[in-house]
Amino acid sequence: MKDLAILMPQRIGDFVLALSVISRKVAPTGGSITLIVPQHLIPLCTLLSTIPYFPYRRGSRSELLQSIAGVKRQDFDKLYILTQSLSTAWFGLRTGIPLRRGMSGGLVSPFLTETVVPSREVTGDHLTREYAAILEVDHVPPEAWPGVTISPAPDYGNTVALCPGPDPNPAKQWGGFREIIKLLPSYDFVILGDQKDTAIAKSIASHFPHRVRNCAGQTSIETAAAIIASSSVVIANHCGLMHLAGFLGTPVVGVFGSTSEVRDRPLGSAVRCATADGSCAPCNKSTCSRRDYICLKSITPEQVIALAGEIVLQTT
Repeated sequence: MKDLAILMPQRIGDFVLALSVISRKVAPTGGSITLIVPQHLIPLCTLLSTIPYFPYRRGSRSELLQSIAGVKRQDFDKLYILTQSLSTAWFGLRTGIPLRRGMSGGLVSPFLTETVVPSREVTGDHLTREYAAILEVDHVPPEAWPGVTISPAPDYGNTVALCPGPDPNPAKQWGGFREIIKLLPSYDFVILGDQKDTAIAKSIASHFPHRVRNCAGQTSIETAAAIIASSSVVIANHCGLMHLAGFLGTPVVGVFGSTSEVRDRPLGSAVRCATADGSCAPCNKSTCSRRDYICLKSITPEQVIALAGEIVLQTT
């Protein structure tokens, strides 16, 4: 019997991508799998998965030590670490779990007993391939993901969900959402995001008070997920909600600036990625060294609407 633990990523997008791979992981005969989940993602975890979990709290040194002690009491045989930070590798070492597997690199490797050596095949492909290598399962292309069904939010059926975050990352923040609303006068919209996105969401919604509901910073992640499940399509910058839409099987257009759609495309087949041909992207920088953000500015609202039309919308 082997009991396995998986230390989950901290960010929503990485979390749901990892969860899609974990769904194919089978514990050895008689064993079990437990997720070690960052405290702020527990509501999302319980909404999307039935796999047992253990809360990972690290808001203070006291909370971190309590988390370590709690994991020790579980007596796991092996830990899979799905992040490459020194703090999580140290956490794994302190738990006393005898086998610890993760991606090698930098100062992390000495804390692991098994390492996955980065290769062009792994790091040059979708992030789920990296997770599959760590978790010792076969890789399945992201477009094969079937989606997960949750209860949709009432009163949001057939709306178009817009996710204009992530703020404050200007290299991911495409600014054509207001024009999309103008070009689609027969559709209703809802704007989703967290507290950091409230200013940009307000600047969009204020121009269309009768057709846009601004929910940015006003909902829990569970409610945002339910709204996404109700929506006809999600149009999003590269952010956690973009990946959540793909995980739920909602049609989604992801707008990519400095990051790579090859590595970071949403899950599922009802997906399109808006990118700038011929630009210097992907540079994976948070700010533009050219200072003009041409990778974002050369993507037009018409281009994004056309991509949405391929999967759901019909413009009027």
